[in-house]
Amino acid sequence: MYQINTDYYDGAPMVTGCSIAPNANFTYKINTGNQKGTFWIHGHYYGHLEDGLRAPFIIHEKQPVGYDEEILFYLEDWPQQTFEDRMSENDQKKPGQLPPFYPTALINGINGNLTQPIKFVPGKKYRIRVVSMSGSFWFRFSIPGHKMHVIEADGIDASPLEVDGLDLGPGQRRSAIITAHNSCEFNYLYNVTMYANFAKSLPGLLPRHYSGSVIYNPNSPYKVPIKDQTVWSNAIDMQAQDQTPLYPASRQIVWTVKERSLGYGIPYYSFKDYVYNQTNVPTLFTALTTGKLAFNSSIYGLQSQTFVVKHGENIELLINNPGPKDHTIHLHMMDYQLVEMGPLGNSEANSRTEVKFQKSPGPYPMRLDTATLRAFSYIKIRFPVNRGFVAIAHCHLESHMEHGLRATIVAAPDLLQKHLRVPQEATELCTMQGISVSGNAAGNQGFDMTGLPPAIPV
Repeated sequence: MYQINTDYYDGAPMVTGCSIAPNANFTYKINTGNQKGTFWIHGHYYGHLEDGLRAPFIIHEKQPVGYDEEILFYLEDWPQQTFEDRMSENDQKKPGQLPPFYPTALINGINGNLTQPIKFVPGKKYRIRVVSMSGSFWFRFSIPGHKMHVIEADGIDASPLEVDGLDLGPGQRRSAIITAHNSCEFNYLYNVTMYANFAKSLPGLLPRHYSGSVIYNPNSPYKVPIKDQTVWSNAIDMQAQDQTPLYPASRQIVWTVKERSLGYGIPYYSFKDYVYNQTNVPTLFTALTTGKLAFNSSIYGLQSQTFVVKHGENIELLINNPGPKDHTIHLHMMDYQLVEMGPLGNSEANSRTEVKFQKSPGPYPMRLDTATLRAFSYIKIRFPVNRGFVAIAHCHLESHMEHGLRATIVAAPDLLQKHLRVPQEATELCTMQGISVSGNAAGNQGFDMTGLPPAIPV
């Protein structure tokens, strides 16, 4: 969600505000504006997402066009332990001794092995919305014997793209149109596969396969088409329906995913030089209360990994991933154009990744808020700075995010200071917990960072 001039409702703790204290409450007032499409809501505090604090959030068009009915699938990975217990157990072990992590899948909130049937009426067009509310794993969704035309990604309408199935990483959403067959001669199956590249494949555990019934006629037999090759959705192949042209880049920022092991537990990650960690003052409040110093990234503390961008700039963000793990890169408060992806360009990357060099195939690159960044590859994204905001950028794999793979973008702080007014109930979330709502990252004036915990280099 864009949260235009309501950054304090974004919910990222110590970035745009403070978390909700135990036994307290807070009302989020979300102005959807002109946005529509497939979204979701989730907790953003130490594993709450993975522990189940998540739900789909659909903004419907006033007059749906191009389909008769819609069907929602929301997909979740469901670990056997809470996130906190899993991290605590892992912190006692060396990297080579970390226990395997094989959750089950939930489909529309129930065990994937107990999937419910869906009903197709011959000749009708169905909008299939699929939300990956996953904390760690990828999902693939298909209905063999039926072609899909992808028409939306992450709340942005797309020119229809024909595929066999949808491939979604943590945090991603897609909509596709499927036209039911004209005959009731057969019933079919929908398939859901949960997979990841960071865990060892084991029969029955990873990948996990689930299926449910697509009923045309309860008395008809099932048909299971066999196909030699499946074309999965890939956002780089898509074009934005509103025909927004490629943003001309005026500035490039380079991030590289870095990983550091401390000799035990899950490694720490970073996009730049330091592991992300919370500051003493929410970054939004620092941007609002430090005047012209808000343009100096040092004011936000090294651990916030803050990048300040100016009004009128068009930013190209190049994100390199030289490591063996896949990520999904989510930016709050905006969508961005996915303009290019490819292997990192060395022999190891070329031999160890399936990603091929690819640019957007047309003049209107698809816009997203969550893009897949495969192992040993890079992506280039672009976005305009046309308003003031404070946004967190992070990997949407929960353990990667909580171990530092995030950064902060402060956009046009002068416009923020001019136009944004934080309501009393948002500042009280902080003051009731003894958290300052002004000053630099440490809660002091100028560049005095006394009292701010030291940043961890990577």
